[in-house]
Amino acid sequence: MMKRTVIISGGTKGLGREISLAFGRAGYFAVVLYSADDLAARELEVALGAAKTAGCVLRHDACCEDVAIWNRPEIQEADSLTLIHNACAPFSPAPMHHLRWQDFEASFNVAVKGGWRCSQALLRMMLRKGRGTIVNILTSALEENPPKGFGAYLTAKHALRGFTLALAAEYAGRGVRVLSASPGFMNTPLTERWDSRVRDLIQSASTRITNPAVAAKRLVELVESETVAGNGEDYPI
Repeated sequence: MMKRTVIISGGTKGLGREISLAFGRAGYFAVVLYSADDLAARELEVALGAAKTAGCVLRHDACCEDVAIWNRPEIQEADSLTLIHNACAPFSPAPMHHLRWQDFEASFNVAVKGGWRCSQALLRMMLRKGRGTIVNILTSALEENPPKGFGAYLTAKHALRGFTLALAAEYAGRGVRVLSASPGFMNTPLTERWDSRVRDLIQSASTRITNPAVAAKRLVELVESETVAGNGEDYPI
């Protein structure tokens, strides 16, 4: 039986939690990465155990280098590797003139540097195995007129879209599928912290509202589908 491992950054809350559970139920060994919330990590470990899935939940900032993470046998010995880069810097919507450059740096570090770190760590292994899939999580806000107050977040997601296309240009022809997925507005621990008036306004203006559990199942379908080219294309979810 083929050993399949999925690595999920930002994998313990919201969409990431649902992705971890969905891939675990589909028979993947889930290596779930998180940066800070130990309580959410323990709760996911319990949920993975209850679902009788194989996996581990590791405290690891996707922006930082840690060779030990990538040297784990579940990654090194897997026949097939999938990376879901879902990590997102926490933020609250705010007007551009209230933002500091540090807000942009925080978003870029998680979205782009985190995506680069994880991809760099896995690409050589994927190339040696002759297969692999990289999925970067974007947002439906890139498809339409963006909501106000999302300056740093949207700029980082546009940069991550560019990174996705650059990866695909280099590796899609070498057995590594590269794609992105764009969920709509989601009710998650991140958005639940926002002012309710802002949240309601964004929901009413959004063209797509996404259920995290449904989106996670769709991601499993995309990764497992033989018709998905992985040439840098983006999939609404």
